[in-house]
Amino acid sequence: MATKHNDHEQVHDKPEAPTAEETTWARLMTDDEYYPFLVKPKVRPAMWKWADVEPRLRELSKDPLRRADRRFVSLVNEDTGDAGGALPSVFIGIQIINPGEHIVPHRHNSYAIYHIVAGSGYSILDGERHDWVRGDTLVCPGMASHEHYNDGDEPAIQYVIQDMPARAMERNLIWEEPIGRMFHMVEGNRPHQD
Repeated sequence: MATKHNDHEQVHDKPEAPTAEETTWARLMTDDEYYPFLVKPKVRPAMWKWADVEPRLRELSKDPLRRADRRFVSLVNEDTGDAGGALPSVFIGIQIINPGEHIVPHRHNSYAIYHIVAGSGYSILDGERHDWVRGDTLVCPGMASHEHYNDGDEPAIQYVIQDMPARAMERNLIWEEPIGRMFHMVEGNRPHQD
C-alpha cells in the first residue's frame, strides 16, 4: 500500500512477513525430534542387469544427438526418493556413443568419472586430449570443459558416475551445455530442453 507524504514523493510500506500458519514447511524441532527426522529410510542395495540395460542403449543409439546431448540409461534406485540417484548423492549412467560421433564441449559443476566398457575414442578435458580404450578410466573435475569422440568402428560405451544428485538436492547444479549455454537448477531449466 502506498502512502503519499507530499505531491512529489510516495513511500511504500514493506510487505508483511508470512505468519507461521502460512509457512507450514518452516518447522521448529528439538534435537530429539531432529535426529530421527535426519535419518532417512534405508536405501536398499540395488542391481541392474546388463541384459536389461543393453537393449535400452541400442534403442537410444538410434536417436540423433542434440547440442551437447548424451545418450545414457540412468540407474535409479527409487529408495533415493527425490534425489533420483543410484545412491542418494550418486548418479550412475551408462552412455553410448556411435562410431564417428562427437559429444560437443560442455561442462557442469558435478564431477564425472568415466569407465570405458566398450569401444575406443578420446576425450578432451580442459584442452588436453586423453585417448581411451575398453578398460580405461578417466576423471573429469567439476566445471572442467570436456568432449568425447568415438573414433573407432564400434559403439563406445561409458559407465559414468557423477555427484549430480547431491548438487541437485543442494539446488546448485549448473550445466553449460554446450559451452556458452548456461542452465541452473534453481531457475528450473535444464539442458536439451527446447
